Amino acid sequence: MKILSGIIAVVSLIARAAADVNVVGPFALRITGKTDPSIDGYAWACHAGAATEGLCYAEGAAAVSGSVYEFYYNYTYFETYTYPGSISYVFQYEGTNGAAIKVPSFMHIYPNWASNVNTVLIPPGVEDGTAISLDFDSGFFYMGSLYDDTHWNVTTPEPGTPVNISNFHLCYQWTGGYWFRSVAWVSGYEGAPPQNPSCQPVNLGVESLAPTT
Repeated sequence: MKILSGIIAVVSLIARAAADVNVVGPFALRITGKTDPSIDGYAWACHAGAATEGLCYAEGAAAVSGSVYEFYYNYTYFETYTYPGSISYVFQYEGTNGAAIKVPSFMHIYPNWASNVNTVLIPPGVEDGTAISLDFDSGFFYMGSLYDDTHWNVTTPEPGTPVNISNFHLCYQWTGGYWFRSVAWVSGYEGAPPQNPSCQPVNLGVESLAPTT
């Protein structure tokens, strides 16, 4: 995977309460299957409702240029600790005077109370998204410091070691108001079976964008 060497150009650096706030990108969101090698492509911002985007799947062996394929990662670090951040996207529309309006928007994972398959959407606005971590070595996203409760019972368990989980899936699902094959997050331990039988486990990572032609 062509990662980080081309995208760790920090486009914004702000001092805030002694913590550094960084925005990395733009980059492509690479989607590769964990068990199905035929899944090999990219996420693009697909229309899911009023000014709301989903992360739909497009096959391809190389990142595609274009605003719907451009994403960012916003994170903070303090001294030697990097805090979880948010995946962001710049939503663009034409204002009343014809000028282009750009609104940074953040990825949210919305719980589904009837399933363990949770929809990934990017609504408009500057509110921080779902906290997610980026492994700067592998280039993959994950959620960190989670506990496995599959063996908990009445006996207080010994303090366990929190684990990192990457439960992104590619599913046929309602993505906002539209039926798409798009990215979702499955609740539970890594490898927990999704209730939606169309879901396939995937890695979600970053990759340098192809040069604009």
